[in-house]
Amino acid sequence: MEQKCSWGRDLALRWTRMVGPSRPTISELAVYTKYLRILQSHLDRKVKILVLGSTPEFRDWAFEENLDVTVMDYSQEYHETISRELRHKSIVENKQGKEQFICDDWINLNSIDEYDIIIGDLVIGNVPPQSLESFIEKVSKALKKEGLFLGKSFFVPRNYTKITPKELIKKYYNGPPYHPYSFLSFDLTMYSIDDDNMLSFEKQYNELKKLNEQGFLFNDTMAYFEDIGWDKEMKFKFHVPKVEEYEKLINKYLNIFDIEYGNDVYSHNFPLYIITKKDTIIFRR
Repeated sequence: MEQKCSWGRDLALRWTRMVGPSRPTISELAVYTKYLRILQSHLDRKVKILVLGSTPEFRDWAFEENLDVTVMDYSQEYHETISRELRHKSIVENKQGKEQFICDDWINLNSIDEYDIIIGDLVIGNVPPQSLESFIEKVSKALKKEGLFLGKSFFVPRNYTKITPKELIKKYYNGPPYHPYSFLSFDLTMYSIDDDNMLSFEKQYNELKKLNEQGFLFNDTMAYFEDIGWDKEMKFKFHVPKVEEYEKLINKYLNIFDIEYGNDVYSHNFPLYIITKKDTIIFRR
């Protein structure tokens, strides 16, 4: 639980400066909407959704889709700070309850057959490796019969070849003018994870800082990474499992119905898993 102490106001403010892949994008929400529509076409009631984390993109989306929303977050302070990012302020301003909020750790999820959709962005990386199987099992129990578990995270792809930070920076400057975080974050993560597939954000920062000092990474690019807290608030580690190990674990308790992708510059490295209960009828090939 030590690493959870960082999840407060300061980290939330840093997070607001993030872009994809560390936030859901329009193209990813379009994929999730596709499966929401399929689910809605088979139900005669409002869809009940659990948002893991206080992600405003998901909460705005759920509000616009008129879903019955519960948000689960470890930190009340983080939740309240992130909520400032909501486009639909009535979600939190309306005291009659546009959302239900549960302040708890995701690994304590214990509802049985409660939700039609459980959704979260980068959830898997923030679950301790030793708790991941228990978490997946609890997700399977918390989903209704035709429910969906949706989201993306960082995974080590099959047959992936690492690229050095110096090579990555050269590739970035020789290509189209993408946002540096969107372009660099995946390969920099793969380079920086340790033998236990854990990522230190501070290591990523130090790699970029070194290249900046050597003149390979320009100051205007470095300025963004100075501002997102990799070397300050983000002192915890992030789990990046191998994709085949994650899929094996999912298939033990649930079923991978499909794998889709957004259309952002990094999307080919971020599978959007469409995961169902094993005994589902709606989502069947």
